[in-house]
Amino acid sequence: MSSVKVAVRVRPFNSREIARESKCIIEMSGATTAITNPKVPPNTSESVKRFNFDYSYWSHDPRDSDFSTQSMVYKDIGEEMLQHSFDGYNVCIFAYGQTGAGKSYTMMGRQEEQQEGIIPMICQDLFDRIHETETDDLKYSVEVSYMEIYCERVRDLLNPKNKGNLRVREHPLLGPYVEDLSKLAVTDYQDIHDLIDEGNKARTVAATNMNETSSRSHAVFTIFFTQRRHDIMTDLITEKVSKISLVDLAGSERADSTGAKGTRLKEGANINKSLTTLGKVISALAEVASKKKNAKKADFIPYRDSALTWLLRENLGGNSKTAMIAAISPADINYDETLSTLRYADRAKQIVCKAVVNEDANAKLIRELKEEIQKLRDLLKAEGIEVQEGPDGKVVCEKRDANKDELNKSSVIKSPTKGNRNRNGSTTEMAVDQLQASEKLIAELNETWEEKLKRTEEIRLQREAVFAEMGVAVKEDGITVGVFSPKKTPHLVNLNEDPNLSECLLYYIKDGLTRLGTHEANVPQDIQLSGSHILKEHCTFENRNSTVTLLPHKDAIIFINGRKLVEPEVLKTGSRVILGKNHVFRFTNPEQARELREKITENEAENEVEKADTQQVDWNFAQCELLEKQGIDLKAEMKKRLDNLEEQYKREKQQADQQFEEQRKSYEARIDALQKQVEEQSMTMSMYSSYSPEDFHQEEDVYTNPLYESCWTAREAGLAAWAFRKWRYHQFTSLRDDLWGNAIFLKEANAISVELKKKVQFQFTLLTDTLYSPLPPELASSVLPLQPEDEYGAPPVSKTLVAVEVTDTKNGATHYWSLEKLRQRLELMREMYHNEAELSPTSPDYNVESLTGGDPFYDRFPWFRMVGRSFIYLSNLLYPVPLVHKVAIVNERGDVRGYLRIAVQPVLDEESIDFNNGVKQSARLVFNEDDAKPKYRALNEKDDVQRYIDNGGLDTKLEELEDADSGRGIDSNSASECQENSEEPGEHLQVGKEFTFRVTVLQATGIGAEYADIFCQFNFLHRHEEAFSTEPVKNSASGAPLGFYHVQNITVPVTKSFIEYLKTQPIMFKIFGHYQTHPLHKDAKQEFVSRPPPRRMLPPSIPISQPVRSPKFGPLPCPPSSTVLAKHDVLVWFEICELAPNGEYVPSVVEHSDDLPCRGLFLLHQGIQRRIRITIVHEPTPEVKWKDINELVVGRIRNTPESSDEQDEDACVLSLGLFPGEILEVPGDDRSFYRFEAAWDSSLHNSLLLNRVSQGGETIYITLSAYLELENCARPAIITKDLSMVIYGRDARTGPRSLKHLFSGQYRNPEANRLSGVYELSLRRASEAGVQRRQRRVLDTSSTYVRGEENLHGWRPRGDSLIFDHQWELEKLTRLEEVGRMRHLLLLRERLGMDTNPNPTTKTEKDVCNLAARAATSPVHMVIPQSPQTPVKDPQQMLPDREYNQREQELMLKCLKLVQGRYSKVESNDTQTQSDVSPSDEGCADMTVSCISSNSMELCSPDRADAPNGWEAPAPATQPALPLRLYVPELEEIRVSPVVARKGLLNVLEHGGSGWKKRWVIVRRPYVFIYRSEKDPVERAVLNLATAHVECSEDQAAMVKIPNTFSVVTKHRGYLLQTLGDKEVHDWLYAINPLLAGQIKSRLARRTLEPASQTASQIQASSAVNPNNANK
Repeated sequence: MSSVKVAVRVRPFNSREIARESKCIIEMSGATTAITNPKVPPNTSESVKRFNFDYSYWSHDPRDSDFSTQSMVYKDIGEEMLQHSFDGYNVCIFAYGQTGAGKSYTMMGRQEEQQEGIIPMICQDLFDRIHETETDDLKYSVEVSYMEIYCERVRDLLNPKNKGNLRVREHPLLGPYVEDLSKLAVTDYQDIHDLIDEGNKARTVAATNMNETSSRSHAVFTIFFTQRRHDIMTDLITEKVSKISLVDLAGSERADSTGAKGTRLKEGANINKSLTTLGKVISALAEVASKKKNAKKADFIPYRDSALTWLLRENLGGNSKTAMIAAISPADINYDETLSTLRYADRAKQIVCKAVVNEDANAKLIRELKEEIQKLRDLLKAEGIEVQEGPDGKVVCEKRDANKDELNKSSVIKSPTKGNRNRNGSTTEMAVDQLQASEKLIAELNETWEEKLKRTEEIRLQREAVFAEMGVAVKEDGITVGVFSPKKTPHLVNLNEDPNLSECLLYYIKDGLTRLGTHEANVPQDIQLSGSHILKEHCTFENRNSTVTLLPHKDAIIFINGRKLVEPEVLKTGSRVILGKNHVFRFTNPEQARELREKITENEAENEVEKADTQQVDWNFAQCELLEKQGIDLKAEMKKRLDNLEEQYKREKQQADQQFEEQRKSYEARIDALQKQVEEQSMTMSMYSSYSPEDFHQEEDVYTNPLYESCWTAREAGLAAWAFRKWRYHQFTSLRDDLWGNAIFLKEANAISVELKKKVQFQFTLLTDTLYSPLPPELASSVLPLQPEDEYGAPPVSKTLVAVEVTDTKNGATHYWSLEKLRQRLELMREMYHNEAELSPTSPDYNVESLTGGDPFYDRFPWFRMVGRSFIYLSNLLYPVPLVHKVAIVNERGDVRGYLRIAVQPVLDEESIDFNNGVKQSARLVFNEDDAKPKYRALNEKDDVQRYIDNGGLDTKLEELEDADSGRGIDSNSASECQENSEEPGEHLQVGKEFTFRVTVLQATGIGAEYADIFCQFNFLHRHEEAFSTEPVKNSASGAPLGFYHVQNITVPVTKSFIEYLKTQPIMFKIFGHYQTHPLHKDAKQEFVSRPPPRRMLPPSIPISQPVRSPKFGPLPCPPSSTVLAKHDVLVWFEICELAPNGEYVPSVVEHSDDLPCRGLFLLHQGIQRRIRITIVHEPTPEVKWKDINELVVGRIRNTPESSDEQDEDACVLSLGLFPGEILEVPGDDRSFYRFEAAWDSSLHNSLLLNRVSQGGETIYITLSAYLELENCARPAIITKDLSMVIYGRDARTGPRSLKHLFSGQYRNPEANRLSGVYELSLRRASEAGVQRRQRRVLDTSSTYVRGEENLHGWRPRGDSLIFDHQWELEKLTRLEEVGRMRHLLLLRERLGMDTNPNPTTKTEKDVCNLAARAATSPVHMVIPQSPQTPVKDPQQMLPDREYNQREQELMLKCLKLVQGRYSKVESNDTQTQSDVSPSDEGCADMTVSCISSNSMELCSPDRADAPNGWEAPAPATQPALPLRLYVPELEEIRVSPVVARKGLLNVLEHGGSGWKKRWVIVRRPYVFIYRSEKDPVERAVLNLATAHVECSEDQAAMVKIPNTFSVVTKHRGYLLQTLGDKEVHDWLYAINPLLAGQIKSRLARRTLEPASQTASQIQASSAVNPNNANK
């Protein structure tokens, strides 16, 4: 007894799986095969299933070292089975699996070297061993049979005479066999190879004639192997007969995959019946083998349910040595089929076969068959039936003629009932049938070897004759089978709709008559066809002297060249013959074709036959010819049908539009009614809310509004008006509805974009129509025009709307869509998505853009992009004086993109200035009183250039924008102060006169290298359609100024509106450039990083985990959306302590490395008690006071760095036992230290990773979350950290695995065995009692699931933080606008001589340096702003000095202190509160500090006048005691940058410290980390450069009297740092503050070149007004 050997083989990906980007889900290790479920999350118990087999062959990737070839499969299975056959056992090998899994390749292989399958290799090896071992005493004989099982019908593939269905019979000894199945004797391997080839050809031909598909059939190739051995001693001949069954099963198919319906579905079910039955037999045999031996009840095995299982009964659990090869697919898309195959293979392992040696079976069988035949003859003779053998060997039964009547009478008497007669007749027939079967068997057994060879030759000749009748010819060599075109005989060739089946059948037309019909005709037909329109005798071909005439029979359907044939007609070569309605042939007469080719070469004669020869004659040609000759015009029919469909579509569309319009009007009416109802109810409820509960018990009318009855005083009315104006200004609350309500559409658009592989991302943005950021033209139409002032006196408020920012990374463009446009495009995206899912890439209709009318993801982007805008006021023309401005180029988000130098001057007299290099233009404008569109007329000058560039048709009136908060404009600043001496304009601006002024565009500097071909365009604010443009200038990356030198003379008739414009409004300059690079990915880069490190050098990234869910606190609360009041940097140390032999808990060894995902690895021992110790270090602040630790949760145990929130539901989450926390006091360190511990029993996690020693190369990751309680906080603060560890044996010696850390010896220091993390603690204001209830509820759709959301990788639509960011952007734009106004005012006052500064500044670089030097020697530092160069003042125009009153002096002193950074924060609590408020909950901590550190030219140190002996580190400003508030804490881990800007040793003097200490310092922007030494792996202190002041000046060095020093001052502490060398100062400053380092370096360079700088400044001042004169 032996079990079935089972092998599994996996194939490579096919083209379909590669096109669908399938993933491999199969893994093999030795004899084990594992399959991964792609639908189940990884690392779960149900994700991987493993099976053990006898062999597992990995044939997926030929490049793998474990790749299994065909020869390896044969050596393991084929050679063993062949040896069994030589031992006398029956052998069976069959392949099982789904369609396309590689069964046929394993069994048959390919006709290439080393690609043969098991069947050819077994046959080859069989005859090799026969030739080696055959002797006179040992003879071998081999017979083969080849059959096919299709739809439960068995056909013989080697004998064409057996066309019908062969019967499957069962013999008591032989078992099931196929009756009349031919067994052909073979002598060598070539004979078997030819028979296999001919059998396959027969399958193909049979499939064509019978309209059946051979790929859906089972092929069984059987080798009958007989060994005859002569025993010399006994002189007896013994035989061993082995049957080798090699089965190639058909692939299983699924109805849902093939899409079969109706009849095809029933046929497919019948085809798969044998496979289903085979699965049932395997399962039943496995159950029988698994049961106990003493089971009484025998189980039923359904062998007879299928012909395949019936024939393979002996091979499945019977007398056979059986091997099964399960072929599987590696793709995840075939997971279900592959899993089913593996399960069947696993069940087949349990089948037990009882194989015996087949020895001397023929003699015994012949004797038993003879006895059985004699019994049957006697039985039939007793019934009066004579049994004789016919001429063909069949048994013929005849009754005796004598006493016929008596016998009939006796039969009637003996059988009076009908039932008895039927029973006797059936018994007789059964006996005759059994007798015939036994006669055939004994005849086969008695047949000699020579007779078998003779019969094989006869069958071969019959097969060739049948092939000839079927149109399949045989070559002269008698071996090659195929379709060959004869050279002399006329013939017919079939044409099929499938090109692969065309010209596969060839029918000869012999000399004389060739009949064509069906096999049912009385007269045998030479050519037999089948079909409903083929008559029994359809037509006759008459061949006389190579002339073929077609003679149709009556009612026969025959078409020749598209014409119906009624009378006999002579066929010409190339004629198309259609018989019936489905059989299409092409007639070919070789001799006639040869003569025709000769005629064509001699004389080009065009006729119908020649046209047919020149054209490609195929099935389509014949069908089109038939339709044309029948008078059917396909194009006309198709056009008529399309016209009818189009008319029907128009009617249905018109009806649908009408119904839709009616429904829309109905819905709009209902919505309006509901809206009015809601407004009335909301107004009524708002009135009710102002009442107290007692007011409703009064007898007054409750619907009386108390607002109308109360009498307000003037002060109360003013307060109400002021509150209403403020309420109108705060318009951002209503935007939350649009943000949260449309989040689902934004998420769906991004999901579709990712699935369709579009390089487009969508995100919300807020757009406000301001001076620097006008709305795009498609969005401006949706905003109502601004009203100048309402009845309450409120200033105009710019409308803010929610838009969608479309980032096109493919083209490097950014577009803005309205929400309505997003919904419209989303409909097109959905349509594109569905069309892409329905159409395959190989479909001819695969063109998504043609279906949707364009790609909805992309918009057209302009060639030139907007760099930024600048504004210049024209109030200097009122006096009139020239001014040279240097204004910033600001983009829509308030970022400075460069600077522009513009000169504005009046032209009072005729000037003749020659411009050699520049461009001069002149224009005339008219300002009407009613502000109508002015007439534009260009003057006829020689060098005039007119350029108009359409800027998008912006029609928003930017001149109406004012400061919404203060309501002040330039009207209240420059116009009022500069016109103190003249209420009326000068003589040059008299109404009615013409006034000419000149605008000169000089240079542009600081524009990024990504913009090329820079040009400038300027216009008046309300004159967008009439703009003046400069010539484009090439922008090089060298940073040199771009010289435009464009002069524009503008002549304007003076009107009141023009004078008003000069007083209040600026000219807008727009700078454009060709966007030649793709800088979207550069936005996140910092300017001081010249080149980022390669990605391979960065440590592996691990995402910041979310807090582990606490069993005590339940679900995590949503983060608050309130304003951030304070932010603090927190340093946290993590230690895992283990119990030492002395009873103390000692920190375990930590291996520190930036290359590790967690930047540290804990080395633990198995089975030792542990504790987790956490220490929190931060600066002492009154807001942060730790009370207690509430809970410490450990979970998400895994062996991969990535974690999932779904793991919180597992039983691995454990809440640890806590020890009370304590506040530590470290000598010499005044920082706040808070430490707590928790006992950690890792066995309670029930995790296999923690309960055993880690395997080689395995790292364990856990996530811990500590819930801490703070004073004045409503919620606990959560510290979350991912830790990595490796567990060694209990007695193993642990140490760093790298030699660098091992030799350093730092791991022996207990304080080095800790892992640090940097966190940012944000304190937000908690909602007061009742506020949460009064807040408006917003429909939040951001958390609604959208298909494909998992592909977004953490992307979320922006919400409330976007409003805070936008408010900060608006604040920046407002400040830029105010700074521009004030700068113009100061420049004008300086030009007019109105400044009374006791220390007036000149405009040369020398004077600026001298003034800075004088200011440095004074105790007070002055911040000197950079001023643009102006012409030399006229002494006659200087105004006399005036005296300031006391209030003005106090205001000036206050401004001076603010500029110097010395204004004390203790003066007012309101000031402190405002400075702590951040404009955004996502930005940096302190707005005031960040502005000073980024915009100041020289960052000053705090006050040091009261310093005692010498100098000590700068102390931060003292903070007042904060009132009692209720905060909401939020702790966020900061991922430290892997890029090291600078590292080295520095001497550090800390404020309040004992003295200088040498420390190792590493700069990782924006943090500076301080270590004790170079070998110290733990961060001891952290400095946040985003909130720090850096100072390095000469007076500081002179005061300290220590060289190479600079100071860093944070909000809480000051440090004085000294470098070890002179050259290192600039490098450290550049790493810490690049802006300050650049300023110091440029200042030193200017001092060395002071004389040359003075000369250059004078030349530049003289050439500012007229650059062309300077060029001369």
